[in-house]
Amino acid sequence: MADTGAGMSNLDILQGMSLEQIKAVTEVFQQCSDSYLFILDLNTDVYMVSEKATKRFPFDNTVMENCTAVLKDVIYPSDYAMLRADIEKCASGEQDTHALEYRWLDRKGRVVWISCMGTVVTGTDGHRLLVGRVSELGKKAKADNITGLRREARFRLNAEALLRDQPKAIRYVMRVGIDNFKEINEKEGVEAGDEVLQELAECILKTVDEKVDVYRLMADEFLVVDATDTIYKDPNTIYDELQKKIADMVKKKEYSRFYTVSAGVIEGDFTGRTAEEILRLTEFTLNEAKRNGRNQMAMYDQASYDEYLKRLDMRKELRKAINRQFEGFEVYYQPIVSTTGYHLVGAEALLRWHSEKYGNVSPAVFIPILEESSLIIPVGKYVLWEAANTCKKWKEYIPSFHINVNLSYVQLYRSDLLKDVDKCIQEVGLDSDSLVLELTESGYIETNGRIKEFFRELKEKKIDLALDDFGTGYSNMRYLKEIEAKTVKIDRSFVVQALQNEYDYSIISHIIDMVHSLGSSVCMEGIEEQEELNKMMQTKPDMIQGYYFGKPTSAAQFEEQFLRIKDSL
Repeated sequence: MADTGAGMSNLDILQGMSLEQIKAVTEVFQQCSDSYLFILDLNTDVYMVSEKATKRFPFDNTVMENCTAVLKDVIYPSDYAMLRADIEKCASGEQDTHALEYRWLDRKGRVVWISCMGTVVTGTDGHRLLVGRVSELGKKAKADNITGLRREARFRLNAEALLRDQPKAIRYVMRVGIDNFKEINEKEGVEAGDEVLQELAECILKTVDEKVDVYRLMADEFLVVDATDTIYKDPNTIYDELQKKIADMVKKKEYSRFYTVSAGVIEGDFTGRTAEEILRLTEFTLNEAKRNGRNQMAMYDQASYDEYLKRLDMRKELRKAINRQFEGFEVYYQPIVSTTGYHLVGAEALLRWHSEKYGNVSPAVFIPILEESSLIIPVGKYVLWEAANTCKKWKEYIPSFHINVNLSYVQLYRSDLLKDVDKCIQEVGLDSDSLVLELTESGYIETNGRIKEFFRELKEKKIDLALDDFGTGYSNMRYLKEIEAKTVKIDRSFVVQALQNEYDYSIISHIIDMVHSLGSSVCMEGIEEQEELNKMMQTKPDMIQGYYFGKPTSAAQFEEQFLRIKDSL
């Protein structure tokens, strides 16, 4: 309690003023604040609030007797007990401060989140007043200066109360994200990005009912929460209408700036869920929409989420295996034979992984996880060194033997791959022409300066490149010119098509002729039967790789099958 210097407390000063004087002083201070000022007499239960509050909330006057009954009509029902208990502590002297966040109902019956802060002022006679202010947490100007929407912290508070008291009132939660927001910021600047955020916020607010809550989350994402009792509009309709409004906005601005949005939606019974869980699930579902091609909406699917969690756990297991000196990893080798006499000329190194938790995991499952997490970089080095050392050993049997090692574009973009390759060759003591680096044709979309420089330096070091999976992606012959691949590997799926109809067979024949005209050789993948071999040999490939000659196997088994009895091939 503050003392004025003459033994008089703040409360004594207030008690020496008339009610009209106190109201006048309160209104003067009110002009300097966006909050609503109040005084609660804890002894008499008289409540005085600034006039501005009576216009927003259902108070009949600025001064009200029987505060307990009056506030019961203003406060959200399930929050009243919490407030009453806190006020009683202030009245009894158990505490001298009041600080709560709860809900009031405005004059239209709409929920308004408020922050109520106050301090108990005690007079010399023991009389106690609670003096403080009420602030609207949901006021747009206090939420996000760009969009005018409330932020994530406010969503958490609102959602936790709603999930606790009325979980079945929630119809759906939609998370909306701009597909190319980063590109807008980088190419046009932050101000342009802010304009897009404002436009999208405006479009969302025009699409949903005014009672639907809309929040701005991080960066370019928004959250729409429908817990209203209005006429129901399903998420698909909302998303379609939102897309139309965005298209109209873009057209209105003469296509000076174009963007699309994706959305992830969860609906159903929200009983037992938490605000944190809602944020997590909507983030996952929005990312699913973007992974599926963007500019679309995805509905939450438990099976897909379980699979996602499994991938996360598998990533953890992969990281653990890498930190344990690549425990469970092993390099297998599949023979590559020349079509001249079908003698062994090389092998492709193929990674395998056995997990203590998941057993033998398919490369089609764990390789993408390695790439997504960039763990492919250390694993790629491991494969490179293993394959190089194995190749040097096997060259004692076949001096011209070469080893093919697959590269990920993640390695190319995010690591000093050339340095790693050069170091490996030097330390192992392997001839550079014994190493062939394979890049998938399906992953090669376009070249930039860095990639072209990488190709040029490999050529200078006399390290050969092979274009893998030809026929599964873009199959653009210009790639051969830019990469200057020594070998083109025609994928098994393309071979199967050629075996089934003459048109595709003719295409493969012409492709092989063109590859040969560019000075490159052809390796045909996936030959499994004698009949397949006989027919595809007519197209004149240079090498064959497939189950007919051998499946991928461990280094020890490869030596036993193909090196010590190589003359029988």
